[in-house]
Amino acid sequence: MVIQAFRDNIPKWLTGIILALIIGPFALWGINSYFSASGNTSVAKVNGTEISPQDFQQAYQGRYQQLQQIFGAAFQPGMINEKQLRDEVLQQLINETLLDQEVGKQHYGVSDAQLVAAVQQISAFQVDGKFSSRVYQSTLTNVGMTPAIFEQRERQSLAVSQLQNAIQNSAFATPQELANNLAVKDEQRRIAYLTVSAKQYLDRAKVSDADIAAYYKTHTSQFMTPEKVTLDYVELNEAQMAKSVQASDAQLQAIYRQQISSFKQDEARKAQHILIAVSGNNPKAAAAAKAKAEDILKQIRAGANFSKLAEKYSDDPGSAKNGGNLGWIQRGQMVKPFEDALFSIPKVGDVVGPIRTQYGYHIIKLDGIRAPTTQPFSQVRSQLLAAYQKKKADDEYYALGDKLANLAYEHPDSLQTVSRQLNLPIGTVADVTRDSGTGIAANPAVRQKAFSSEVLNQGMNSNPIKIGPHYVVVIRVKRHVPSEQRPLTEVRDQIVSVLKQQQAVQQAEQNAVALKRAVQSGKDPMQVAKKYAATFTQPKFVSRNDASVPAAVLMAAFSAPRPASGGLVVGRVALADGDQAVFVLTGVKAGDVMSLTKEQQIAQLRELGRLNGEAEFAAYLANLRQHAEIKVYPANIQE
Repeated sequence: MVIQAFRDNIPKWLTGIILALIIGPFALWGINSYFSASGNTSVAKVNGTEISPQDFQQAYQGRYQQLQQIFGAAFQPGMINEKQLRDEVLQQLINETLLDQEVGKQHYGVSDAQLVAAVQQISAFQVDGKFSSRVYQSTLTNVGMTPAIFEQRERQSLAVSQLQNAIQNSAFATPQELANNLAVKDEQRRIAYLTVSAKQYLDRAKVSDADIAAYYKTHTSQFMTPEKVTLDYVELNEAQMAKSVQASDAQLQAIYRQQISSFKQDEARKAQHILIAVSGNNPKAAAAAKAKAEDILKQIRAGANFSKLAEKYSDDPGSAKNGGNLGWIQRGQMVKPFEDALFSIPKVGDVVGPIRTQYGYHIIKLDGIRAPTTQPFSQVRSQLLAAYQKKKADDEYYALGDKLANLAYEHPDSLQTVSRQLNLPIGTVADVTRDSGTGIAANPAVRQKAFSSEVLNQGMNSNPIKIGPHYVVVIRVKRHVPSEQRPLTEVRDQIVSVLKQQQAVQQAEQNAVALKRAVQSGKDPMQVAKKYAATFTQPKFVSRNDASVPAAVLMAAFSAPRPASGGLVVGRVALADGDQAVFVLTGVKAGDVMSLTKEQQIAQLRELGRLNGEAEFAAYLANLRQHAEIKVYPANIQE
């Protein structure tokens, strides 16, 4: 049975390819290309193996689209740090290239049987929980991929997985390692703490006019209005362009007639089968398998249930659990001997066999026949329209893209020529600062370019800025409002509040220092708390993640040295709101592995072993990188 008869769950790399091809991974590659030049066109070389700009763009656009899907309707381009994303994608591609090279050196291989077993787990090609050959074929066709390419990449992915699993699955954790780990991780410490509130001192704080004036003078940068610009821009957005494309029924029907073959569905046959596998070229094994298949066929002809026999005897685990059901099959999806036998069965319900293929002997039952059909125009009109709109928008986008870059560059002091020649309206967005903006200025790349020297100071048009898949803008500054200092009268109340808070925090610190000294000298913490108007929390054993204790107190208490027997350790720590805390550490209990049940210990050992495996694989990959010759060419990474 050929590989394509068993698909379930698209692997991650194929998902990325599908997404990248859908949104056009090569968008803007020709646009603005003259802004950089390099004798080497690759984005990186790993031990001499090139990572092409096309590979990088596919991976980048795939990851970008995944993030869009994660955020859904809330997605905004400004949410993504594109520079960081580009670096992450490049590093991942370098890692993948190193691992591909390593599995080749180590001679890892994936047999057809292993490949079959792996792809049987794929679910994205199923309909109603069962594999659909039609969905499989159409999905690969839609992304421009053949089954051969799919299987080659899946085979390579499986080989890398073998290497990774060989390292990670060999890792383990010993009981002593678990005991040591739990002794620290589950450690408990007995602490009490006293909290000195800064808020209680706010009303006592006194701020003079001289204090206010001095603070205003020495902190001028805190009281500046933000520098702002108003931007004019033209945008090239393929998604919007596609919406404006119109097509008549006559045009779409003409396309329908041209592509009629793609809407035809050939005869399909629904089948069950039982496979008795044959391994290698051993004649005795083949004869035994054939004899077994013939015996099963006799049972079927005698009235035995085909599905139950498939579940019991079939060596095809993907279909055996479903009674041997293979779903609907069209010509070209199976190996030829199997296909010829299936399509020669005269009527539904008939059984033939044993049929020999490279996989073994098959017994085949015909469960249904679906005559050839052609989808009518009415069913595919929306599909044709969407494809027509995208094609027209693609053509226009690529045609206008280079012109946009050229015109913006050749006429740097205005967008009027760009707008007039390309019929693109000029938009405006106001109140754009270095840190915020609306519309296109929500994108940090737009804001960064708006405040660049060539755009802000020299008054030039920007080069095309990509703010989304198939979406670029050219901007220029229409108006610039420099930053200026706000008057004292406007910020006086703000300064008073800051100075009072500073005084209150300072007083809380002073009292906390005195409180700490008193407790260290041996005085009762509860009595000390009353004297300094602090809140006392009774001592108790707490864990590292106890939510009832302020995080700063926990961190300080678990970082403190262990107290001597019968002694205590006292420390002071500032809390996030300006309050102060003094903790008193009086006991430590190590985590005890014996507090866990046997089942919990086993589960913890497995988890610790898994973490060890991940660490070992990370170290293995780091070693590959350390000894590899890696060259990166940033100028060839299209922004």
